[in-house]
Amino acid sequence: MAEEDAGGSANGAEQGESLNGSSANDAAEGSAGDPPMALSSASEAATAQQSHALDMAIHYLLIGNANLAAAAFQELFDSGITDEQIARLVDERGLADKVERSITRGRGMEQSNALVVDFETRLRNGARATSRNALRIEESVAALNGSMRQQMMARSRLLSAGPFAVPALLKALANASDARSSNAARAVLVDLKRLAVDPLCAALPAVDPTTQRKICEILGEIGYPSAQPFLLDLAGKADTAADVRGAALRAYSRLGGTTEDAASQYAALARRYFDQVPSLIPYPADAGNVIWSHDSAGGLIGTSVPTPVYCETMAVLLSRNALRIDPNSQMALAVFIAADLRRAVLMRLMNMDVSAEEDSLRAELLQPRFSPELLATASGSLAAQLALGMALDASDVLLVRECLRVIAFNSGASALVSPSKGRSPVVECLAYADRRVRFDAAIVLARSLPQMQFPQDSSVVPTLSSMLRSTGMMGAVIATTEEDRQSLAARLGEVGMSSSVTGSSIGEIEARLSQGQSVDVLVVQGASAAVQDVVRAARLARPTATAPVVVIANGQDATALSTQYENDSRVAVFLASATNEQFRRAIEAAAGAAGGLALSAEETQQFSGQALSALRVIAESASPVFDIRDAEAGLVQVLGGGSVESGVDISGVAMVLALIPTDSAQRALADGALAASGETQQVLLDAVAASARKFGNQLSQSQIAALKALLRSDDQGVATSAAHAFGALGLPTSDVVQLIVDPRG
Repeated sequence: MAEEDAGGSANGAEQGESLNGSSANDAAEGSAGDPPMALSSASEAATAQQSHALDMAIHYLLIGNANLAAAAFQELFDSGITDEQIARLVDERGLADKVERSITRGRGMEQSNALVVDFETRLRNGARATSRNALRIEESVAALNGSMRQQMMARSRLLSAGPFAVPALLKALANASDARSSNAARAVLVDLKRLAVDPLCAALPAVDPTTQRKICEILGEIGYPSAQPFLLDLAGKADTAADVRGAALRAYSRLGGTTEDAASQYAALARRYFDQVPSLIPYPADAGNVIWSHDSAGGLIGTSVPTPVYCETMAVLLSRNALRIDPNSQMALAVFIAADLRRAVLMRLMNMDVSAEEDSLRAELLQPRFSPELLATASGSLAAQLALGMALDASDVLLVRECLRVIAFNSGASALVSPSKGRSPVVECLAYADRRVRFDAAIVLARSLPQMQFPQDSSVVPTLSSMLRSTGMMGAVIATTEEDRQSLAARLGEVGMSSSVTGSSIGEIEARLSQGQSVDVLVVQGASAAVQDVVRAARLARPTATAPVVVIANGQDATALSTQYENDSRVAVFLASATNEQFRRAIEAAAGAAGGLALSAEETQQFSGQALSALRVIAESASPVFDIRDAEAGLVQVLGGGSVESGVDISGVAMVLALIPTDSAQRALADGALAASGETQQVLLDAVAASARKFGNQLSQSQIAALKALLRSDDQGVATSAAHAFGALGLPTSDVVQLIVDPRG
């Protein structure tokens, strides 16, 4: 159940807050991570002159005199009035409706428009700062005992303050000596609805039994389901008073709770935070949101964290609560790992370092003692794979890659391809749209050397092979006419594809690709039925099985196809009339390219090194699952007659080829050696020797003749490597005798 935020004036806030509810000397204003602002002139009333200037500005706007209105606004701003003073003037004099009418009219007046917008922004900021000002909140709580008008104004201000009013209201609620204030505070807390739930739940385990009972009743009346685990947890504690336990269970039942397992309730709520359910974020537009805790000395305390990591921080805290109750909960552990890793990734992207912060609570919240990587790795295979499954379900590419990095350290082969829970997230990654994810998964699986077959096992070696040629992006275009195909291929080039193949069917695309080559992006244009046929065929063809698909259609076809593929994140549908920028964004959306479509030179070098290492492990292991021969075409293509792509280790390529048991692999090495020179030629000749020692002589006569000629090379290094190959091939000694008797040849 998603309740509306109480106090709409707080919803447009753009700054985070840090608020200690026990102190009346701290203000709520401040960007995320800033220390609280002290109350000084912020609480001082505006002067009579400033009040008059505001009256004149409003008056002139309402009568349509833009010039005089602008002059009055300028006088008001030049007086040094603060944003909070503006808000207090409007609030205390009951000018809100009149100001709103004048602003609406003033936006359309060219002469005063800029000043009106400035005034509106300052009024909104001032209202936010005033409503969240701790001293102002204390005054409003005290005014709940005042006259009818004072009570109405106080209630309005407290609702505007939202959750920041809860610490002061909680004190009033707990004041047994003032029943009137306690009842008034209770009514406001109920009217705050979901905004009161988080701070009340944080206070629930720490306050006295009488206040606990009152909070349970309030939470039940509010009816927001995120309170369920806290109520059930309280009811299950051995030291909870009987009347409190009864109140907690009644409220829990009223919220729709049925299970008796508080740990699973905490884990389920943590998962909802991990999934970033919008209704759980109090102020999504703010730079910061508050995490609430209760201190025995200080009372209810709010600590601001950046909104981008608010949900992850809440998920970490809630899953930790679940694990305290049930240390064996794999789901709670998985949510903890996933949320903790995601938060660390986001903090890195934000260049956020809290280690030196003075706010110890905030530093402890965002950077606990043990690193996410340490905890994730030590938690074992099952929890890490469950976390990976959550990342896949959330289409979070960066988190998927973090989880794969962890799994590489803590998961054995059997756990990867035949997990106890029936789902193999690592295998799912082989078909993921982002090629970085496919590369990471292929490396993890190759290094684990599974001994049993599994879905998509035949794609591991080709994926590793394709990593050696990953600097450029290969696009493919399928369209009805040649004109359309060429036009779309040109557009692919404009958005970053290094090369493209075109055709009228998947079969034509396959025929025009070299063996082992795969497609990074497939663009399809046509009518609805034809497009669906192409997409089905693409998923069955090895070069396009994992490629993101961008569908270009017109009118009703676009609508039908959008509906057809709305749940397939690897297919993007858009109109043929879209701009190149929209075209590029569609490709990136379909590819899930968190790191950009093209790999950087550093990434390419890293991936190629890992791929060669994994391919060598496969070749040397005689794997019953992976066939190293599937890498041959890609490796030969990289050799390219002696020209190796930048960043690829030619020695590594050659040594893997030397382990492939085919005559074509050995002959490709020989061709490369004969075409090369210097150190590269020596490396390739040594690889020919290694292949010959393992598989015997498989060279052609012309290659052997050319090799004999190298024995007389003036380059002693080349001649020596040629001798290694010559001897390993088991060639007739007569050729060597000729060198002995006629050294000058």
